[in-house]
Amino acid sequence: MKTFLQTRPVFLYLLSVFFVLHGYTENYALVPVKNALQLIAIYLAFSLIISFIFWLLFRNFSKAGLMAFIVMAYNFFFGSILYLLKNNFPGTFIYRYSFILPLSLILATVVMLLIKRRKKPMLQVSLYLNSLLLLLIIIEAGLLSNKIINKAGSSLISTNEFINCDHCSTPDIYLIIADEYAGTTELKDLFQFDNSKFETDLNNRGFHIVHKSASNYNFTPFSVASMLNLNYLENLEGSNTSSHDMSICYNTIKKNKTFRFFQQLGYKIYNCSIFDFRDDPMITASTFLPGKTKPIIAQTFIYRIYRDLGYHLATDLHLKFAINNIIYKELNNNNNVFGLTKKIALKSDTRPKFVYTHLVMPHYPYFFDSTGNPTPIKNLNESYWSNKKAYLEYLLYTNKKLLQLVDHIKMASASPPIIILIGDHGFRQFKENVDPKYYFLNLNSVFIPGSDYSGFYESISNINLFRVILNSQFGQHLPILKDSVSFLRQ
Repeated sequence: MKTFLQTRPVFLYLLSVFFVLHGYTENYALVPVKNALQLIAIYLAFSLIISFIFWLLFRNFSKAGLMAFIVMAYNFFFGSILYLLKNNFPGTFIYRYSFILPLSLILATVVMLLIKRRKKPMLQVSLYLNSLLLLLIIIEAGLLSNKIINKAGSSLISTNEFINCDHCSTPDIYLIIADEYAGTTELKDLFQFDNSKFETDLNNRGFHIVHKSASNYNFTPFSVASMLNLNYLENLEGSNTSSHDMSICYNTIKKNKTFRFFQQLGYKIYNCSIFDFRDDPMITASTFLPGKTKPIIAQTFIYRIYRDLGYHLATDLHLKFAINNIIYKELNNNNNVFGLTKKIALKSDTRPKFVYTHLVMPHYPYFFDSTGNPTPIKNLNESYWSNKKAYLEYLLYTNKKLLQLVDHIKMASASPPIIILIGDHGFRQFKENVDPKYYFLNLNSVFIPGSDYSGFYESISNINLFRVILNSQFGQHLPILKDSVSFLRQ
């Protein structure tokens, strides 16, 4: 075994296994095992190809394996390198791509020449790297096994507080979340904008507007998880970049109480959202939420270059694939969600429908102005996100699209449905310091057949939304929770 570990560059392939296994263990609830295995296969294939290229240069398997190992390690840990440089040299040029990419190329060339000129066999290097990675893989396998056991031993979220309601009417239900749609107070105070025309249009369609509504969290997965599960999230670290917290959010969304209640009542759940549910994967390719293998690859060199520099392929070179897959990716997602929701509304079902539609609008990118004219591609970048005028223009465009969707749903429905039109949080892209309360103030409007809005109060938060609806429309006696907010770190 020692001879094998000294003479075979197995460490090149063990590196890919360790990297994906570590990422999968860290993001256990977010990444499907099938996708993790596919990612391992892809990385192993790339390792083999890169190793062969260097073999053509070195004519030595050990040297080729070591150089390929260095290249793959650079790809895997590029984000961590940038993080260290930013923290140790803040505000300098050292972590800029214009400096780090040429430097990396120079260092790679130097290392390659040193390896090529080396005469002695690299027995100790191979033994060390092979042994280290085998040990790390064993440790990760143990950590993963512990997570699997804990998950298998955990029970589903209790629904004991629900009571049977066999006599209840079962209208179709549409939950439409307009991402980052600010509430009345925020729009007036910070934007000097009066959204009363849109509210009047909703009122004329029978909607009830909650003017002082608030979300309970300032990031989407937390807000949606708590709203659908009718309760606050427990054991959070308090950061939307925490894999621990995101796992809690995604686990909660997958087995939330609201969906389970309506499934028990005979409803068919339709997923037109940016989240995966049990047996209902998301239809969109989200660009800002964890999904599939993104939590694993997000800090790799290839992904960071795609994310940070791919924009220039569209703006400078005007490459069509870059425009569609980078600039307009979220727009295409929204169009798919609109189309699928309208199609489902026209569908005749023997069972009542619960349709969850999540639109990433008026959230950035602000693709259109109020009249529907497209925003120039050069403006669809991060520096444009805090442009309040652009946000308001896109909000006005969003208003028209939402009214069209509501009208289509009501027209297509055989009997009046329940329609919930709500924002998951308020506008957050501030350059200036503002009162944290504004991060939570959101749109909240509800259409209920029969217009029984007695349970809705002016300061209701998202967490109590379905509690009120289940009590007033489905015979439940759920207590109303104290409305509070939790400000999460970036």
